[in-house]
Amino acid sequence: MPDHLAAYFAGSSRDAAVHPLTHHEILSLIAPFTRRGRQADLEASNRSERRLCFKPVEHSTLGVTSGSAQEVLTLENTRGKQFRLIRTVTLDHGLAATLQVDGDDPDALLTKIESIAPQRQFRSIEGVDVAFSYQLTNPDSREPPMLELTRGVATVAGIQVVLKADTVKGYPVAIELTPDVAGPVDLPDDLLAVIGWGWSPLRKSRGGWNGTLKARGREPQRSRELEMKMEKAVGHMARTLAQPPSQFHETLRRARWAVTFRRGIPLLFFIGLMALAGGLTMIEMPQDSIWNLLLMGAPPLLLFAAFSMRDTPPLEIPPLPRRFKTDAWQLGSPAAPAMAAVPVATGRDPTSPASTPVSERDA
Repeated sequence: MPDHLAAYFAGSSRDAAVHPLTHHEILSLIAPFTRRGRQADLEASNRSERRLCFKPVEHSTLGVTSGSAQEVLTLENTRGKQFRLIRTVTLDHGLAATLQVDGDDPDALLTKIESIAPQRQFRSIEGVDVAFSYQLTNPDSREPPMLELTRGVATVAGIQVVLKADTVKGYPVAIELTPDVAGPVDLPDDLLAVIGWGWSPLRKSRGGWNGTLKARGREPQRSRELEMKMEKAVGHMARTLAQPPSQFHETLRRARWAVTFRRGIPLLFFIGLMALAGGLTMIEMPQDSIWNLLLMGAPPLLLFAAFSMRDTPPLEIPPLPRRFKTDAWQLGSPAAPAMAAVPVATGRDPTSPASTPVSERDA
C-alpha cells in the first residue's frame, strides 16, 4: 500500500477512535446506570468530549456538620475502550470530594464506586468539615479496591487548607493555605511546623502560603498517614486560631524554638564544613596517604549529596520566635458577595456543536 494511503487510513482510524458519542453508544453506556436508578443528564453531557453526566442524587446526612450533600457521577471515554468514572459529592456549603476509578467496563466501575460510601470521604475535626478525594487502584483485580489519597481540603477560620497528595511517591507533599476572606491576613510561618519534624515552615506566596509535608511508606499506609496528618493540621489550626496569638507562643514555646533549630541546621552544617576545611589546612599529611585523597574528594561528594536530596532545605538565618503583641489574629473580613454574572462574548458560534447541549444537538 502506498505511504500516503497508509497515512490516510491510519489518520481515519485515529479520528474514529475519538469521534463524538453516537446515540447507540450513549444508550449502551448509560444502560448499567439506568438499571441502578441513575438518570442521564443530557444537558450537562458533552458528546464531542465523550463525557456523560448523570443527574444529582441527594444525601440527607453524611455524619458531618453539613446538613445535606449532592452526588454527581461523570463517565469519561477519551480513548479507546478506557473509561474513567468520577463521583463528586458536594456538601451544602460547597466543600467537595471526588472519587475516581479507571477501567474498561463502566458497569464494573460503577460497582467499585458504589462500594465506597460517601461518608468515607468526609470527617469533622474540631467542628471543621474535611473532604478527602481518592483514586481507586487495582480496580480489575479480585482484591478489594484500594483508596489512594489525591487531595484533602478544609476551611479553617476563613483559610482554605489544601493537601495535594497526588505527587510522585517518595517526595514531599505540598500543602497550601489560601485566605478565603477579604483584607489582610497574617499568620506565623511556623504555624504548621510546630506540629512535628515532617512539617516545613510556610512560605509566603501570591495567593497565600505554601508548605511541604514528608510522606513515608507505600500505599495504603501512605494515604492513611496523610489522612491523619491532615486531620491533625486542621485540629491544630482550629484550636490555635480560636485563641489569642499570645497563647500560641506561650503554649508552643519549646516547639517554636525546635523549629528555629531545625531551620538553622543547613546553615550550621555549612559553617561546620567551612571550619573543618580551614582546620585541615593546618594538618600535614603525606601526599600518598589515603586520608589526603578522601579529604580532597569530600567537598564535591558532599555538594553532590546536598543537591541530590529530594527536598533541599534552604540555607537561611532562621528568625527567632517572638511573642505576638496583638490580641487577635489578623484574619481579614468575610469576602464580599460575588457580583451577578454578566454575559461575556466568547467568540464562538452559539449554534456550533461544541457549544450546544446534547439534548439540543440531538433534536
